[in-house]
Amino acid sequence: MAEKCPACGSCGMPMEKPEDFALGDVTRPYCLHCTDARGELLPFDKVLETNARFYVESQGVTPAAADAMARAMLADMPAWRDRH
Repeated sequence: MAEKCPACGSCGMPMEKPEDFALGDVTRPYCLHCTDARGELLPFDKVLETNARFYVESQGVTPAAADAMARAMLADMPAWRDRH
């Protein structure tokens, strides 16, 4: 049985290769898209913006729909679920 690849604790992206992880470090819990140049988690608003833009570009939804989709998805992620 294949081992499940880890997912980013911020956005849920599958992290299949070392370069998918922050700083290329497979022990880090977040992906390269959700972290800064030091490997630190970006602010919620930046992660939200990046994910909403992805939905607009990949699924062709409106910016308002993309924002709602991204907020709903991020609310379930370990990095953000306790955010008020």
